[in-house]
Amino acid sequence: MCNVVNAYHLAVKKFMELDHKDIELRCGTVFDKHEQAFFLDYFGRKCKISWDGMVTCDGEEVDYNDRTIIMQYLCYCSGLPPRGKWISFLDLPGGDLHHGPFQKDGTIPLAKNFDNKLKEFESAALNLGGTSISPGDAGFYVPALPKLPMAVTLWEGDEEFPARANILFDSVAPNHLSTAALWVLGIELVTKMLKGIDTKAAQEQTVDWFGK
Repeated sequence: MCNVVNAYHLAVKKFMELDHKDIELRCGTVFDKHEQAFFLDYFGRKCKISWDGMVTCDGEEVDYNDRTIIMQYLCYCSGLPPRGKWISFLDLPGGDLHHGPFQKDGTIPLAKNFDNKLKEFESAALNLGGTSISPGDAGFYVPALPKLPMAVTLWEGDEEFPARANILFDSVAPNHLSTAALWVLGIELVTKMLKGIDTKAAQEQTVDWFGK
């Protein structure tokens, strides 16, 4: 994957060349003329993006992964609305090439850390703006970005089978972000959920994935 600093600055450079009305129409953002900044919701947090590329959420500066994802979304979101059809990472363009690492860094830690912790799983999803859906022993719709919802599901383990989890994307996702960026978005979902129950597990997940 590309270097995180380069990915972020390339996105900022493109972003600064765009028209604010175009960004509003495509991305589901709000442009505040007084503050000369865009506002959007990202995993349940209110984020502010200034024209120089500074990104803050709830008044706090965000890390490189989140900052880069948000900037790339503003640059490349197609404007298409969600389709209401879920697909797995494996179904994304080229997803089969990175499905193993996505499981290793995403779905497996999610299942392992939330096994037999349905209430904690629910709380973590709700903290990201999630709403309950039916798949799995527990499942949640998570509005990652205005036009890019995700879903996370969990099946508890038993004597025969280990716990398993899944991270799903709306089928419109490839129209808004590259598969590499969606990979990072999925892992960030896991990291944010783990922060609610296990700081150590979350720290192990905290990597500048764009820089790998």
